[in-house]
Amino acid sequence: MKKILSVLVIALSVSVAQAQVIVAPTILFMSDQSRFGTFIVMNRSNTLQEVSISFKFGFPESDSLGNIYMQYDDSLMAQKYSCQSWVRGFPQKFIVNPGQQQVVRLLVVPPPNIPDGEYWTRLVTSSTPQAKVIDTVKTGITANITFVLQQVTTIIYRKGNVNTSVSLPDIRVAQDSASLNLYADIHRGGNSPFFGKISAVVNDKVGNKVYSEEEVIAVYKDDMVIRFSVPLSKLPQGTYTANVKLESERTDIAEENMLRTVPVEKTVTFSVP
Repeated sequence: MKKILSVLVIALSVSVAQAQVIVAPTILFMSDQSRFGTFIVMNRSNTLQEVSISFKFGFPESDSLGNIYMQYDDSLMAQKYSCQSWVRGFPQKFIVNPGQQQVVRLLVVPPPNIPDGEYWTRLVTSSTPQAKVIDTVKTGITANITFVLQQVTTIIYRKGNVNTSVSLPDIRVAQDSASLNLYADIHRGGNSPFFGKISAVVNDKVGNKVYSEEEVIAVYKDDMVIRFSVPLSKLPQGTYTANVKLESERTDIAEENMLRTVPVEKTVTFSVP
């Protein structure tokens, strides 16, 4: 008798280029002036997709060495900033045919008298191809492999007067066997997260650029550390100057939704022995 083994595979991180199901926008803003929002789920595959949505509070955080990870278990932050229980999505489960898309409507119903500021949650969109992948494990046993793709995007709810600020209290320099590491200590102020970008440029003693890097960031907690690792192969023995700059610029956020701040930068000089 043939036995069937069912296997569930969940993919949590897939690039847009690889994804068969696309969710847009990646950040959705709503407010006390507009408590309704929409996002689109697009099926770029050749297979019918079964889709469901859910909500989960979380935010990116870093350790002292600049390692970034998603934090989903901070109950104090959730109590203060989560809008997870306020958001409703319609429909919550649906089917998207190949080449088609589904509009999902969101409604935010916040409790009365909450303080001014930004509140947020993560939107988890889970998609499963209707056709299962069947593979033979060994003679007499087959496996039904179901792939579930989970894409995590962001919902922001703004209440009243919202503002943010950032500063660079310190840039630390440390060398290991392969890299010269720049640790940018970021402090956030105001009542809202900071969305923007951070860049680092390293010049040699005569002003020639030897390294540059830029990345988008989101600072939700009061403090965060971003690390830039410069390969030592780019840094012969000598003296260098590193400039780190923070700006409220992001291409994935519309101009009307950006909270603008004055650009902040800091310079540090270091030597490579």
